[in-house]
Amino acid sequence: MKKKIMKRAWEIAKEGQKRFGGKVKEYFAAALKLAWKEAREPKQATLVIRHQPSGGKEWVAEIVGRHPKYNFERRFLNPIARNWSSSGKTGTTTFLLQEGKVYEVNEPYAGRYFVTVANGEIIEIAAEEAANKIA
Repeated sequence: MKKKIMKRAWEIAKEGQKRFGGKVKEYFAAALKLAWKEAREPKQATLVIRHQPSGGKEWVAEIVGRHPKYNFERRFLNPIARNWSSSGKTGTTTFLLQEGKVYEVNEPYAGRYFVTVANGEIIEIAAEEAANKIA
């Protein structure tokens, strides 16, 4: 982790040197602060789901707790983009997911499944693992 942060700090410092001139080491202290800030921020990933109304509605919901009737308490996400055809019968819907949270995804014809984000990548998990993560 520290090695990646140092490498990123040097990249930022070199970008500063190219943009403003001077020596790379003059930018390193500020670049190191920026690299640490980037490392602490939660990672995000985009999930693109095929849109096919005849197969059902696509949605993504964050699992926020347990529900006595529906098993999970959900908070449905709004899509960040809809790239649908002019007729609205085909295309894709895009959602933004954050690291450390558990999501349930409903994809037409593929069904429901659970995912989480780790290191900026979307990983599919089992329902039992999703229940353990929110407990």
